[in-house]
Amino acid sequence: MRKAVIPVLFVFSLSATAQERKAADTTKTTDIQEVVVTSLGIKRQARSLTYSSQQIGGDELTEVKTPNLLNAVNGKVSNVQINRTNGVGSSVRVIMRGNKSVNNAQPLYVIDGIPIINGTGKSADIGQYSNMPDPGDVLSSINPDDIESMNFLKGASASALYGSAGGNGAILITTKKGRAGKSSITYSSSLTVDRAYSLPKLQHSYLSYDPSVAGQAPGQSTESWGAKGESKDYLKDFLQTGTTWVNSLSFQSGNERSTSYFSIGNTTNKGVVPMSYFDQYNISFRNSSKFLDDKLTLDANFIGSLQESKNRQTPGASFSPLTSLYWLPRGVNFDQYGPDNYSYLDKTRFLPAQNWWEVNPDGSFKGNPVTQNPYWILNRNPVTVNNKNAYGALALSYQINPWLSARVRGNYSWNISDSQRDIAAFSAPSLLANGVNGRMLKNIYENSSTYGDVLLIGSPKISESISLDFTVGGSINTTRNKITQIDNAYLANPNLFTLNNLQWSTNRAPGDGYHHTYTNMKKQVQSFFASASVGYKNMFYVDMTFRNDWDSTLALTGRTGFDYESVGVNAILSSVFKLPEVINFWKVRGSYATVGLGLPTNISNAMVEYSKGYTYGVDAGTLVYPKSSFATGVGFEALLPKPELNKTFEAGTEVRMLGNKLSFDITYYNSNTSNQLLETTIPSYLGGLIPGSYYINAGKIRNTGFESSLSYKVFSSEKFGWTATVNASANKNKIVELLPTSLNISQELPFSLTGGGEYTKLKLGGSFGDLYGIKFKRDDQGRILVNEKGVPLAETTVSYLGNPNPKFIMGFNNSFNIGKLGVSFLIDGKFGGKVLSLTEKANDVFGVSQATADARDAGGVSIPNAVYAPGTPNAGQAYTGTTNAKDYYKAVGTTEGFGKGVDEAYLYSATTVRLRQASVSYTFDINSRYMRNATVSLVGTNLFFFYKKAPFDPEQVSGNTPGGVGVDSFGLPLTRSIGLSLKANF
Repeated sequence: MRKAVIPVLFVFSLSATAQERKAADTTKTTDIQEVVVTSLGIKRQARSLTYSSQQIGGDELTEVKTPNLLNAVNGKVSNVQINRTNGVGSSVRVIMRGNKSVNNAQPLYVIDGIPIINGTGKSADIGQYSNMPDPGDVLSSINPDDIESMNFLKGASASALYGSAGGNGAILITTKKGRAGKSSITYSSSLTVDRAYSLPKLQHSYLSYDPSVAGQAPGQSTESWGAKGESKDYLKDFLQTGTTWVNSLSFQSGNERSTSYFSIGNTTNKGVVPMSYFDQYNISFRNSSKFLDDKLTLDANFIGSLQESKNRQTPGASFSPLTSLYWLPRGVNFDQYGPDNYSYLDKTRFLPAQNWWEVNPDGSFKGNPVTQNPYWILNRNPVTVNNKNAYGALALSYQINPWLSARVRGNYSWNISDSQRDIAAFSAPSLLANGVNGRMLKNIYENSSTYGDVLLIGSPKISESISLDFTVGGSINTTRNKITQIDNAYLANPNLFTLNNLQWSTNRAPGDGYHHTYTNMKKQVQSFFASASVGYKNMFYVDMTFRNDWDSTLALTGRTGFDYESVGVNAILSSVFKLPEVINFWKVRGSYATVGLGLPTNISNAMVEYSKGYTYGVDAGTLVYPKSSFATGVGFEALLPKPELNKTFEAGTEVRMLGNKLSFDITYYNSNTSNQLLETTIPSYLGGLIPGSYYINAGKIRNTGFESSLSYKVFSSEKFGWTATVNASANKNKIVELLPTSLNISQELPFSLTGGGEYTKLKLGGSFGDLYGIKFKRDDQGRILVNEKGVPLAETTVSYLGNPNPKFIMGFNNSFNIGKLGVSFLIDGKFGGKVLSLTEKANDVFGVSQATADARDAGGVSIPNAVYAPGTPNAGQAYTGTTNAKDYYKAVGTTEGFGKGVDEAYLYSATTVRLRQASVSYTFDINSRYMRNATVSLVGTNLFFFYKKAPFDPEQVSGNTPGGVGVDSFGLPLTRSIGLSLKANF
């Protein structure tokens, strides 16, 4: 492909140098006139594209405001899966056309044609003992009011020009700029109230003790398996009504030579959990000016934000104030441990000590795991997250002649995330990690990116029948990542959480409560690329791209770079054939692309022996060597690190009918991503390898599916309009290969995914994100085996449970206008998949779930299709009785984490159908001297579910990691938001 593309490109370019293209010759058709933003910020007519793309306008992002603009996309773009994490300001997980890579499956984000780094801090995982929340990302800080449009390039063909960074697709964000001859001021404000719902179903009809038994009292037991009796629901009183206030003020003006846009914004959120808040301040500026008889255009852009949050919910049980209330022994009076009485003065140390039912007189805790007073967690174990983001870009474009222009562009993006957890003395000993004066955890992630490119863009006139658009250019992109992680339980002075109060002279190996690491990584990618689009009579188009990347992550591997290509064709059938008048436009298209992906930064250091390179790390003064290395030497050439490779084929068609009122687009795709970088342990001499831990390039992941969009303008008059849009998609993911056949390693070996807490694994023949855990023990006929008491038995090894990813996604969006009254609503459905709840698993073992109360009321638990296990008196006979509720839930539930209890009992359908958002608005035409109009709206998000079987929202994930999907680990409950918004134009 390299030999084909470049000669064709330059032959066409040179043949056109003697011809001038007149402005009047610009291609226009009556079939389709839309202009969309494509790779590198180049605008093209939608009819000429040979791949699928879907664009939404900025008004759709702000119709019902969400603090993170990507959450507003959910259900509006086909085959884009969006998972939220925990609360306002947190990051979101975006996957287009399925998971493709174990290292990075997130798309590339591009602002005004230039790539940015969507930097994040350390993502939370599923583990019960997680200690830090999701810190957010750059995209969560962008003001939605500053966005003109977003274009989703889902396939490799569409994003091939962006190189390895675009291997998972690209999201192109176009920001607003001023308009010539128009000055205006726009103020928008929205205030919503947030209420938690879809909470775990808890019981309050059984106590933790028996009042009729002498000596028994509330709080003696950590569990609620006592006598019948009423207790108060303290959770509902604890959770408060949250508020989210979003304000934005923008100014724009311009003339024929210069336009400017400036905005400031603020988001303030008070969470549903007391003492949790989020503040964000935004600023944006963009200027576009013309010089030298309008031949030279300068475009400058700046976006900045400051974020501050406190007590953002952390996955897991250790620092969740909610689990303390979930598990509160029924009968204990929580009111005596309230916000004004969560601590007392310890007279031996003159420090605040924790007042809680679980704390014994000697300071020890009763439970396993222990709980803490929710108000102690919020006041004495607070977590803060402070983020700063800055983005600046500059672009110079010079029109050399009517058909040829040159561009020089560059940007600098920088973000820093600083998270800190303070754990005061008298907290739970397991959280203090043997410290007596407190413990401080701190993560600082600083990311920066410097990007620059040079482009030559031409549209020479070849002939009346043949058109050509080409791009030739090169780019250089340098990213830097600085990571500081501190965990110290040896404070010199108690409860003073500052760096100069930490002691590092303690003689101990790194472990919980004793970590200090610093990592400084740099990566650079130098690229050359070219593209050409040839059209024939506005009926046929051929697209070709070529790119070569020289990636510094391949250092020491013997490779310096890699190249990849794409080719696409389309035919405008409505221009080729005379079709019935009902068909206004019909296009068919197809494309094939290969896209590479470099290695993770600095990982190629594992090619060098420890004694011959800087391959070690330092943790609190102790050398720490890498866990894994690459297999080197003769015979292992196939195992050496190499770039990941994504090969994608797609074909689709687009039809517009009934006077362009009805439009339909459908695409089929097949992508194969090979050379997955896997980390595995070789236990013995297999395939000639010395036993040890290795990185191996081998895995192959296949995604096949379709995506479609149907839009119909049912009515389109000014008095009454109705537009309905349906987005639908399905994706099938399969692990085609894991390990090379040259190694004598069992292909049944599963690989754990990052952030999955051992629950999410890859296995040959399975799918990305498969859930693994403990199942019920069964006989050869699939019947559950029980012991002599009717208690089910559990398998001793983990096995496949299900996959959390939806098999089918659909969004149904409707927009009505009745004069100046507007009504819109979006119904979003995700169908198929299985999810796992660790929250329910723990609530059951403590006897606090409604399920345990229902079982006690029913006289026990009925186990369908069960038989007595071998070795019991009635071995092989059907079990038709009921099992004691406590015995049953003690067997299947647990708080001990992976490999305990019976996970199969806590699998739920991931299918959900919800009213995602709705709004009713009215526009007042003011037409005064200063105000033109104002729009007032009643808005709501996540209003209710039409269908949901899981006890939590399956869309929520613990963190923005490959393995963080499908497992509920004591996450923040879903919130329903209802409020008012105002938009005034001056």
